[in-house]
Amino acid sequence: MNIPFFNIGKTTPKKRNKIIVAANQKGGCGKTTISVLLADQLVLKHHCRLVTLDGDPQRSIVKKHEQDRERWPQLQPLYQVVPCTQLSSERETLNLIRAMRNEDFDFVIDTPGSLTLQGLLPLVFEADAVIVPIQLEKTSINSTTSFIEMCAMVAKENGGNKLPDFYFLPNQFNKNWGRKAELTEQQTFLDNFAKLGTVLPKIPNCAEIQRYSTLFLTDKQHEIVDKSFDTLYDCVYNDKSV
Repeated sequence: MNIPFFNIGKTTPKKRNKIIVAANQKGGCGKTTISVLLADQLVLKHHCRLVTLDGDPQRSIVKKHEQDRERWPQLQPLYQVVPCTQLSSERETLNLIRAMRNEDFDFVIDTPGSLTLQGLLPLVFEADAVIVPIQLEKTSINSTTSFIEMCAMVAKENGGNKLPDFYFLPNQFNKNWGRKAELTEQQTFLDNFAKLGTVLPKIPNCAEIQRYSTLFLTDKQHEIVDKSFDTLYDCVYNDKSV
């Protein structure tokens, strides 16, 4: 794969709105679920004005939103859900970023699990926060490491060494899984990721999370995601580094 060269940091100056991207080249790590839960939390708890962009070719969030509105027609949408088709080239992505920066809304963007789209990495570098959902098993860790290495190569190719603002989120975590050596290895992985960004509190693997909706959060879902998403909110919105 060719390393893309693009104008990092040369879009229009950032305004007060926030762009939060969920990204990882590993499929099934929970980008879509995390994107929806975070969007729900930002609106319901922090009263953000929000647009959710669905960059997944399967349009999972768009379809989920349509299904939710059919199932609960009495509920008002929390935010707009818009399909995002502008990630195929650097130029399209940079135009998208300029357009978002001129809006009064914040944006949560679910990205495809592939680095082949030429517009994906420019979006990652221009975002205010990049949530990287990870599962604490070797396949996911290896894929996440490759994603980070590619970002580092792109940064170097563009004359710098600053990585995006990564927030690593251990997702679908099972506290009852793993021998002592495996648990030690998991912690080593997290310690290494902490050198590259912020490691957020874990989100457990549970049925309640899989019952997510684009229209509401249950009390139990609030309880599960609060610590992790509040940490992210303080870092991104209140500039309180962990």
